[in-house]
Formats: sequence, C-alpha cells, structure tokens
Amino acid sequence: MKKPALGVFFRVPESGRVKKRLAAEIGETAALQAYDSMLSATMDKISGLTAIDIYGFYEGDAARLKELPFEISFIRQHGNDLGERMADAFALLFGKKHEKVTLIGSDSPDLPLSFITAAFESLDASDLVLGPSEDGGYYLIGMKKLIEGIFKGVKWGTEDALKHTIANADDAGINYSLLPEWYDIDDLESLKRWENLTLS
Repeated sequence: MKKPALGVFFRVPESGRVKKRLAAEIGETAALQAYDSMLSATMDKISGLTAIDIYGFYEGDAARLKELPFEISFIRQHGNDLGERMADAFALLFGKKHEKVTLIGSDSPDLPLSFITAAFESLDASDLVLGPSEDGGYYLIGMKKLIEGIFKGVKWGTEDALKHTIANADDAGINYSLLPEWYDIDDLESLKRWENLTLS
C-alpha cells in the first residue's frame, strides 16, 4: 500500500506577492519576512511525518524554488481558482496511487501535527475530512477519492467557504468528519497571536 500523501499549498516568497492584507498593515518587506517564517515553520513541522509522502504545490516563479531549503517534490498549481487548483492536486496525487490525500496551506504554521495525523485516521471511516478555520474557511481538506463537485459554487476567501463545502458534501451524500477549529494568519492580529504562542 502506498503511503498517504500530504500536499502543501504555498506561494513562492516574493515581495508584493504574498500576504497582501498583512502587507497593507506592516509593509511588503515585513510581510514577506513573516510569510517566509510561516512557510519555513510549516515545512519544518511536517518534515517529521516520515510515514507520509509530502508534495509542495506552488504558485509563483519556479526559478526561485531552488532557493528554498525544502527537500520535497514541487508541483505547480493549475486552475482558475482555489477550488480548481485543489481538485487538480487531488486528481494528480490519486493518479500517483495514494489512497489517502490531504491538503493544507502555509497560513497555519503552528497547526498541531496531531490534527494532520487525525485527518488521515478520520479517512478510515469518512470519505472527506475538513479542518475548520476561525474565519469560516478551512485549513485542511482530505479525501480518499476525488469527490466530484465538492468545490462547486464555493466562494473562496469568504466566511461561507466551509459552509458551502459541507453543503456540497451533504447534497452528494458524502460522509465527512470535522477536525478541531484552528486559525489562519492573514493580518497583524493573527500574526501577533502566532508570535506570542511561539515565544510562550
């Protein structure tokens, strides 16, 4: 049996192209430094998941990937919106014969590893697992086969993204599990929250 797969969605760190909400508050240079720290913390954390194959799904300048100190396979994201890009990632990883696939972002650098392992365990009994974010989206989604239409009509970046995804699952009769709620870092308040937790 092939190892489960974890895909990390991220943007190649470049000034002016990451964390625009945060940059509006603290400036592009500081936002870039914060994002670089978040991405590194995320990758460092998941590197301990030796029983899982890890892939980095990136947006941005592929030439700069060699500057990143991460020893994983990089795959460019494809699609017009987040739903299309995630559906493409799931299809690609299931095409590699992984029987369980989970995707996360790089916006929750202190997400407990136990949440990720719990997601894979949940897929033993459920077809879909979601990790709700405090802002109404989700920090994690996992499946054991691609669920057609799961992202249909989802309004990304809104407080209804999770609700719409669950409604799609209900409409399709999909059995799903929910992980504990966590938070994303999108603004100065959430950045300070992470920094305070890191220092404590």
